[in-house]
Amino acid sequence: SVTTLDETPPSFTKLEIQDPTATDSQVVVTFALNEPGTAYCRATRSDSGETAQDMPINRIVTASWSASFSAGDVTIAMTNLENVVASLTVRDDEDDPIVEG
Repeated sequence: SVTTLDETPPSFTKLEIQDPTATDSQVVVTFALNEPGTAYCRATRSDSGETAQDMPINRIVTASWSASFSAGDVTIAMTNLENVVASLTVRDDEDDPIVEG
C-alpha cells in the first residue's frame, strides 16, 4: 500500500474581523480551518498606500502575528503593526500601536 501525503493547504471555514469600532487599540481576527494549521496576519494602515502586491508572504510572516488551529475558533488580537521586540529590530514601523484614525 502507498500513502500519499495531503499537499493541499488548510482553508478557512471561518474568517471574521471584529468590528473595528469595538476597540481603538487592537484588530481582532477570529478564524477556523478545515484541518490543523497556522494562520498568519499583518495589520496595515489604511493610509499606507500598501496593496495586496505589497504583501508577499514573507512580509506577513515577519509581522509575527499568528495562531495555531486544531479545533474550535481561534483568535489573534493585534495590538501593534508588528509583534516584535523593538530593541531587536532596526525597522521604523515595528512598534507603532494600532490607534483610532
